[in-house]
Amino acid sequence: MAEMSDDLLRLKKRIEKSMYRIFVSEADEDQDRLWMLERISDDRLKKLLPRLSVSSMHVLDAIHAHDGIKGIDIARELGITKGAVSKITRNLLDHGLIRKEQRPNNLKEIYFSVTPLGAEVAEVHQAFHREQDQKATKLMAGFDAASLEIVADFLEKLADLRQSDSIY
Repeated sequence: MAEMSDDLLRLKKRIEKSMYRIFVSEADEDQDRLWMLERISDDRLKKLLPRLSVSSMHVLDAIHAHDGIKGIDIARELGITKGAVSKITRNLLDHGLIRKEQRPNNLKEIYFSVTPLGAEVAEVHQAFHREQDQKATKLMAGFDAASLEIVADFLEKLADLRQSDSIY
């Protein structure tokens, strides 16, 4: 492989450093929880929120958005395994955030829906994402479509590379 030019090497290092900062901030669930805790009035939820993972909140969001959704559909929508959905839904059931039911005409499949408490958590979590989306939209407004297309292509190819053969 040909050696990288100094400019390309500098860009590679900037990208790696920025991605590291993004990964660290995405892994910092405390920021998300703090934002949500400031907006929750129910004391039960304030005690419960620290025990919920980000994955749990995303599963809860999927159930809230699609009342009566099956586990396999949650897995498909979120790109996680059926086993992960099973574990997360058990936890959400234990906390009283969702309920499950079987339909009389199909006892094999389980359908999930949110409880009023679960709906409150989901709605606060969705508000958090709306605020984050507004910030991202504002950031993107400073770039033209061609530049954003390059960024999107790069990130998609990097994600494909990471899935096929980890580079880090």
